[in-house]
Amino acid sequence: MKTTKSYKDMTREERKAAAQAKAQAALDRLGDGIRSVWDSEAWRRWLDTLAKFHDYSLNNTMLIAMQMPGAATRVASYRSWKRDFNRHVKRGERGIEVLVPMVVKSKLGNDEQATQDDEENTERKRLLGFKVGHVFDVSQTEGEPLPEIAEQVSADVSDFDSLMDAIKAVSAYPVEVVDGLPPETNGLFSRRLGYIAVRKGMPEGQTVKTALHELAHSVMHDADAERLPDRAMREVQAESVAYAMSAALGLDTSGYSFGYVASWAVGKTEEEMRACMRAVRDAAKRILDRLQLVMEP
Repeated sequence: MKTTKSYKDMTREERKAAAQAKAQAALDRLGDGIRSVWDSEAWRRWLDTLAKFHDYSLNNTMLIAMQMPGAATRVASYRSWKRDFNRHVKRGERGIEVLVPMVVKSKLGNDEQATQDDEENTERKRLLGFKVGHVFDVSQTEGEPLPEIAEQVSADVSDFDSLMDAIKAVSAYPVEVVDGLPPETNGLFSRRLGYIAVRKGMPEGQTVKTALHELAHSVMHDADAERLPDRAMREVQAESVAYAMSAALGLDTSGYSFGYVASWAVGKTEEEMRACMRAVRDAAKRILDRLQLVMEP
């Protein structure tokens, strides 16, 4: 009769192989998990909500980033927050200035009208210029919660302190658990500032998962912006690595990771996702090797 060795009875190489096998099995499940999110009612509600947010121009995106650097996530006007989301701006909050186009309608000339197929198209819009308007980030509002497709990882983690110490030990950047991050930002990696930040006060499971996500960013995306994939692909890669590593360490983050990856993977081609998974496997293997080396008794 064949018996299975306990983890403590395994050799270092056997432990390494077992962890890598768990990580690969998790990545094999990831595609099905993403598809299950896309087929869900929660996903449809999330898309309906997302569609209500205005698509801002590059100039306005830059203005928002300058006034609320690294903090703004979802912005809308005072009226839109109340009308579309049943939320209100908190007292004392200052609006973020954006440029609002001033457009007037004018009748087309006779020659132009002759080219139109229906009477509804006999008006054209003319841009007069821009005026200053104001928007507010979701963190500046209160009210009904926005739909979420990623459930926070609430599990306790055995040897939590040791695992966080190991993550800090293998990271090329200082890892700090801090107050003051925006409510919808669990963590961040800043190459320019040279550190990784994880939001203080989260459950142990979410803290570990977030630290692994930001660690993955620091390993995979430590380069100049022009050499990096777009932000959506960076998020898919980092969360996929975090999911695989979490599974190898015995932490199930599927309730969070499936929805998170699904939200960023929209519009990616099959070829892009295959290339992404190859990069993810390589990064997860490298980071797991380092973690296991540090965590060996």
